[in-house]
Amino acid sequence: MASGLKMVKEALGPDALILSTRKVRRGGLGMMGRPIMEITAAVDTAWNERSDQVPPPAPKRAKRSRSRLSVRPEDNSLTYDRIWQRQPDTSRPAAAATEERGDRIRDELSELRSLVQSLSSRLAGMEKAPPAVDRVQAGAGDCATDNDPVLRLLRARGLDEQTAGLVADAARREVTDPGALDHAALAGLLGRRIASMLRVDSDILSVRQTRQRRISLVGPTGAGKTTTIAKIAANYLHRFGGRIALITIDTYRIAAVEQLKVYGEIMRLPVEVVIRPSQLRQALRKHRDCELILIDTAGRSPRNDHELQEMETFLDPDLGIENHLLLSATTRESELLATIERFRRLEISRVIFSKIDECGQLGVLLNVHRADGTPVSFITNGQRVPEDIIVPDPELLAGLIMNDHRTGSNG
Repeated sequence: MASGLKMVKEALGPDALILSTRKVRRGGLGMMGRPIMEITAAVDTAWNERSDQVPPPAPKRAKRSRSRLSVRPEDNSLTYDRIWQRQPDTSRPAAAATEERGDRIRDELSELRSLVQSLSSRLAGMEKAPPAVDRVQAGAGDCATDNDPVLRLLRARGLDEQTAGLVADAARREVTDPGALDHAALAGLLGRRIASMLRVDSDILSVRQTRQRRISLVGPTGAGKTTTIAKIAANYLHRFGGRIALITIDTYRIAAVEQLKVYGEIMRLPVEVVIRPSQLRQALRKHRDCELILIDTAGRSPRNDHELQEMETFLDPDLGIENHLLLSATTRESELLATIERFRRLEISRVIFSKIDECGQLGVLLNVHRADGTPVSFITNGQRVPEDIIVPDPELLAGLIMNDHRTGSNG
């Protein structure tokens, strides 16, 4: 290394910079050859504007865009822009070029100053009051929620701001100062107001059917359609007996058909597997003497129009099938509303909420119901068949929404 540094200084001078060093092996023996030291060095020198040396060639990009232009040593005092604006055959003294460059810089500074003044005057005239007002109003709303015990309790149960405001206003029409009530009385008052806003329709398990009911469960994947069908069938058999048939058109999911067949064997119910729409019509005619026909469908993405259109070909309105949309209560509220909107093409008549046992708050039930208005037919609160299904009424739903430590009464 010492001898190598000495050679560098002799070749490049004392200002030489060592860029890298490494050991390499040379010779015919390859890796067995003798190692030598390789030193890469360079000299950092400033460009002399008055040098008579020819400057280095222009970058390749510049050559492609500005061909046939030559740069002579006397042009070193010009700016980069001025060099490219020159004509190839034009020759000007360095002093004239320098003076022209100064005039150009002054013109550009004057133009820039005018532009800055124009922008400053525009900014000074802009209205800034509305954003400030919005921020003040938003802060005031947050403070109002924090200071109002009624709104605070409703928001803690998962109700959105608008729904909580509607419930609170209805409570104030009944009681002048709801906030003065104790916790139990306030929860009861709000529960009654919530119950008045809910619509349910669960007559399937409330009374024995005097005419045939055809019910299909549709919805996104993973919501629990097959298990819910088994719960409805088992509960109907337990309450009323009667004849029930199970039909599945879910031939996409692995073991979906086998799962429903196992439930059918346990309950001794016939199970029909349908692949084409024409087969669904045949299955319905075959079981025309049944009181209740439950149809299991494949889970469909609400964003897949092709799959929803395919589902429409099976669930023809002429068949008299009631489509119950099964939604997981653990899904985000915005996604629930989007799912309802996209499945609306199937003429949804009822909504079923599943997995309420996995939710910390059930205010989403009221939020979605208020936005959509479709009646609720069932609620499921677990995976056990047939126990974990609830036949709701408005008071029961309101109690679940207002109760932090709910146990849920099985249907």
